Amino acid sequence: MSSKGGPIDYDADFVYDYHTLRVGGLVFAGVVVFLSVLLLAGNKIFNCGKSKPRPVQEE
Repeated sequence: MSSKGGPIDYDADFVYDYHTLRVGGLVFAGVVVFLSVLLLAGNKIFNCGKSKPRPVQEE
């Protein structure tokens, strides 16, 4: 531990908070999967009840 006025040791080992890193990664992965499913199925969901326009046949 360094005191307030003591020198800062930049070569000290960095300790990861693995729980927060894991939870953050899972949340990020979940958001990416959700957005990709929404993107792939979105057009079918939004056009579910709409009828497709029929082409006009000219004689």
